[in-house]
Amino acid sequence: MYCSNCGTQVSGPQCAVCGASAPTTFGDDSRASSDLAGWWRRVGATVVDNLILFIPTLVVYTIVGDVAGSVVGALAAIAVQGVYMVNLLASPHGQTIGNRVAGSRVRDALTGQALTNRQAIRRWTPLAAYSLFEFSGSSLVIGLVGVVAAIDYLYPLVNPRKQTLHDKLAGTIVTKVQI
Repeated sequence: MYCSNCGTQVSGPQCAVCGASAPTTFGDDSRASSDLAGWWRRVGATVVDNLILFIPTLVVYTIVGDVAGSVVGALAAIAVQGVYMVNLLASPHGQTIGNRVAGSRVRDALTGQALTNRQAIRRWTPLAAYSLFEFSGSSLVIGLVGVVAAIDYLYPLVNPRKQTLHDKLAGTIVTKVQI
């Protein structure tokens, strides 16, 4: 079993790492871990979503930025990305277009059910923060945020449940779509 709070493998009634009680995962652990989407599948979904969002984000940034300034344009562009991500991940399918192409979906880590709007927002918030800090203009801030984002995106390579840090924050996992 895996702790629902920190994702650590647990054998008793409490997690030895974070102290959470009643660690659970949906279904049989052996089946659940084989259903988790691998890192490359996740990368594929992200690349497709970024390609899809590139033009709308650029258009909104340019139009709003010309009218209200680059900071407001950046906020509007990030909001477009948020609407896309949150609405699609909180849908019953739990898939963005990138997830559909990659054959994956985002689910609640405890139940395996579709995400709530709150979970989808919590999952998206760190990604929005990375984008916001890119507009700070400070090389130091951009560098630090880049390191944090890299750790977040590479974390599934060492996490037993293949979760990113933003998955852990939202209580989500990414699974393969069963055909």
